[in-house]
Amino acid sequence: MSKFFGNFREKICVEGIMPERALLRLKRAGIAVYNVKKTAKDRIVFHVKKKDSEKVFAIYPNVCYNISEYTPYVAKKLGDVGLGKPIAALRRRVGLLLGGLLFLGMTGYADGLVFGVEFTGEPTYRREALALLEQCGIQAFKPYKKERVDWICSQILALDGVEYCSVRKSGLRVVVEIRTAPFTETEFVSGDMTAKHTGTVLSITALRGTALKNAGDPVRAGETLVGGWFIPPTQEERVQVQPIARARIACVYEADVEAATTDEAFAKAYLLLALSDSDEIQRKEITENGTLFHVKIEYTAIETFNV
Repeated sequence: MSKFFGNFREKICVEGIMPERALLRLKRAGIAVYNVKKTAKDRIVFHVKKKDSEKVFAIYPNVCYNISEYTPYVAKKLGDVGLGKPIAALRRRVGLLLGGLLFLGMTGYADGLVFGVEFTGEPTYRREALALLEQCGIQAFKPYKKERVDWICSQILALDGVEYCSVRKSGLRVVVEIRTAPFTETEFVSGDMTAKHTGTVLSITALRGTALKNAGDPVRAGETLVGGWFIPPTQEERVQVQPIARARIACVYEADVEAATTDEAFAKAYLLLALSDSDEIQRKEITENGTLFHVKIEYTAIETFNV
């Protein structure tokens, strides 16, 4: 039964400059894509499993909703494919719907029961999850209580190291998926913390080491922000340490790009700038200069060392 429902897929398109790059982030998030086709220069179409559909829109916003901040890619649902397509058609046709309801009526009672629990992902908290399910009355040969699922997930997510949890009914079984953050021992880097960006220091926090820049100081890429040393109050000589620090730097990026519209010009400049997930765009300015667009982006870069 779970294999049957696993065949449900949804067709999605992603639009933006060089849309193939959008697939890289989906792959890193563990989302499998199928039947990839590039239907236009800025548009790519693919299929994902129904259960992964919401994960796609968590990464790239749906064009059906208001987007509060800039993103180089937007996504849109194009409908169900595979086994999901005839079921969607079934819903649009009253006659077939009645036939479907008759079938569901014959099997509805048994389908509403739980005949077993299946665990996927991290098995560490299997016993705790089973106890929570039993506490909420989700047990073998008893009705499935969907209204308790959110509470169960919240309790599992509160366990140490759990970063993702889902509880769903698949056929006659309840599937519990638990993922924990991988534990990796931090390998500290020796030496000074040097700036990766040119700009103005907004703030700098050194948990270990000696800060050599203050808020408001200009800094160039390659300059030392935090020295790998400190001087104890009772000594005069430096003691070498491995710095632990974080800095916020106000930066400005300017580029001339060839594009058809201001949106396309900004998208191209955004890709060339290659911001990290923690960097924040504060302001953008785009001016047309003949066949070129001059793009100016003011952003805050977040730099860390041994964090």
